[in-house]
Amino acid sequence: MSAADPTVQKPRARFTVHLLPWLMGFFAFCSVAGQLDLADDVRWSAAGPGLTFDEGLNIEGGVYYVESALRSGFAALHPGTYYDIFNNPAYHPDYPPLGRLPAALSNAILFRLLGGEGHPLYVVTYARVGSALVFGLLMTLVCAFTQQRVGVVAGLAAGVALWFTPRVFGHAHLASVETMMNLSYAGCVLLTLLWLAPRERLKATDGLVPGLLLGLALLTKIQAIFLPPVLAVWMLWNWRQRGIPALLVMAVTSFFVFLLGWPWLWGDPLSRFVQYFSQTTERVTLYCYYFGQRYADKMVPWHYPLVMFLTTTPVLFLVLGVWGMCRRGISPHLTHREHQLLLGAFSLPLIVFALPGVAVYDGERLFLIIWPIFAIWVGIATQQLMTISDQHWKRWGRIIVIALMLSPAVNIISISPCFLSYYNGLVGGLSGANRLGLEVTYWGDSLSPRFIKEMSEKLPQGAVVGIAPILHPLYLEGLKKDSWFRHRPDLRLIPYDDQQPDVPRYVFEIRRLADPWESLMTPPEGTEILGEVTKQSVPLARLMKLPGQSSDQTTIAP
Repeated sequence: MSAADPTVQKPRARFTVHLLPWLMGFFAFCSVAGQLDLADDVRWSAAGPGLTFDEGLNIEGGVYYVESALRSGFAALHPGTYYDIFNNPAYHPDYPPLGRLPAALSNAILFRLLGGEGHPLYVVTYARVGSALVFGLLMTLVCAFTQQRVGVVAGLAAGVALWFTPRVFGHAHLASVETMMNLSYAGCVLLTLLWLAPRERLKATDGLVPGLLLGLALLTKIQAIFLPPVLAVWMLWNWRQRGIPALLVMAVTSFFVFLLGWPWLWGDPLSRFVQYFSQTTERVTLYCYYFGQRYADKMVPWHYPLVMFLTTTPVLFLVLGVWGMCRRGISPHLTHREHQLLLGAFSLPLIVFALPGVAVYDGERLFLIIWPIFAIWVGIATQQLMTISDQHWKRWGRIIVIALMLSPAVNIISISPCFLSYYNGLVGGLSGANRLGLEVTYWGDSLSPRFIKEMSEKLPQGAVVGIAPILHPLYLEGLKKDSWFRHRPDLRLIPYDDQQPDVPRYVFEIRRLADPWESLMTPPEGTEILGEVTKQSVPLARLMKLPGQSSDQTTIAP
C-alpha cells in the first residue's frame, strides 16, 4: 500500500485526531469556567448562576476532610489519621467522599493562590472551578470513546451534544456532586466496554478493572447503585457461566475500593453500609411541581422521568439520539454487545425512578447520568447523517450538518445563566412549560449575582430583606457570606414568613413552584415589582416591595 493511499493517515494527522477529544474537553472547561463567578470573586470569570440551595452543604462537606488532611501534614498518610477525620462528629456521612473532592481540591488550591478575603474557609466560585474541570474531563472521555469506536465526526458530535444540552451544561457550573457522578458513571460504563467487550472468553482477573471503576463510582454518589445490576446482567448474558469468576472478582474489588476509600465505614462496616444505603429512602419529604400540581416526592406520577428527559433534551439531539439508539448497525465498530451495556446503563435509571414509591423531586438531577450515554448515540447518528449528506450534497451537505449540530448553542445563550430552567420546543420552550404547569426554577440559581447586584441599588441602607423560599438554614448563611449580598453587609437577610408579625417590606422571591408562598405568588394590592429575572417572558426570580410599612424600620442612606 503506497503512502499516497487516502486510507493511510500521516503521523501528524493521527496526532491531531487523538488530540481532538482533549481540545474539546479544554474548550468545554473554558466555557464553564468563564461564567461561574458568584460575587465578583475573580476577574477572569463572568457572573454565573446564583447560589443554589445545596452548594454550601456540598462544599463544606468536602472542605472539611480536605482541609483536615492538609492540616495533618505527613500524618495524613497514616490510615489512622483518615479514620479520625471521618469519624469526627463534625463529619456528616450523607455522601461518599469522592463526589465532593473536586470542588474541595479546587477551592484549596485557588484559596491559597488567590486568597479569600472575607471568607474563612472557602469561596464558592473557587469550588465551582472543580466542577468545570470535571466537565472538561467528561467531555474528553465521551468524545474519545465515540471517536475510537465510531469515527472522528461521531466523537465531535457526541461532545457537542453533551456540551449544548443546557441542563447538563448548567450543572457543570455548580459546586455539586452531579458532574462528578456523570464522570464516574460514564467512566465505569465506557472503560468497562473497552476492557471487556472485545473478549470472547473472560478470566477471573478480567474483573479487576471494572471492579476498580465501579468502586470509584460507588464512592461518588448513590446513583452508582444502578451499575452493579446492569454490569452483572450484561456479563452473564454475554459470557454465561464463564463470566461468573470475573463477575465475582469485580464485586469483591468494588467492595474493597468502596470500603478502603471511605474511612467512615471502617469503624462498623455492616451497620454503616446499611445506614448509608437506607438514608436515601429515610429522609424528609420533598416536593415536586408537575403539570400544575404539587406532589410529595414518592407520589409523583410514573411518567415524570421520561417526560423530563423528553422535554429537557434539545429536539435535534433527541431525534438524532433515538435514531442512533435504534440503528446500532449504523457503525460496524460499535458491536451489539457494546450497545447492550449502553442501553442498560441509559434505561435503568429511568425505569427505577418511574417505579411507584421511588422518590423523585428535583427535575432531571437524579438521573442526569443518562445524558453522557445518550450523547454517544447522537454522535453515531450524526456520522451517518454526514455520510448521507456527502453522498447527495457534497460540501454544502457538510455545512448544513455542522450548522445543525451547532444550532442548540442558541439555547445556551438565550437561557444563560439560568441553564436549569431550560425546556425544549416539544413543550414550547420555557414559556410553554410554564403554561403547562411545569417547574420553571428549582435550585435557586435564578437568583443570579447580576440580578442581586442590580437590585442592591434599590435597597436602602440597613434594610431588612426577606428571602423566599429558604429550604435549609445554611442557604441563608451562604447568601450572606458567599453570594453578592456579601458586598452589602448592612442588609439584614431573614427567611420570609407571612405568619410572623414583622414581615419585611423587601422580599427576594425565587419562583420555585414546588414550595410557594401564596402571599407572594399573588402579592397584595400595592406591591411594587422592583426587578425580575425573566427568560422567555417567564419570571424566575424577583424583588418585591410590599405595601405598607412593616415594623422592621430601615435607615435611608444619606
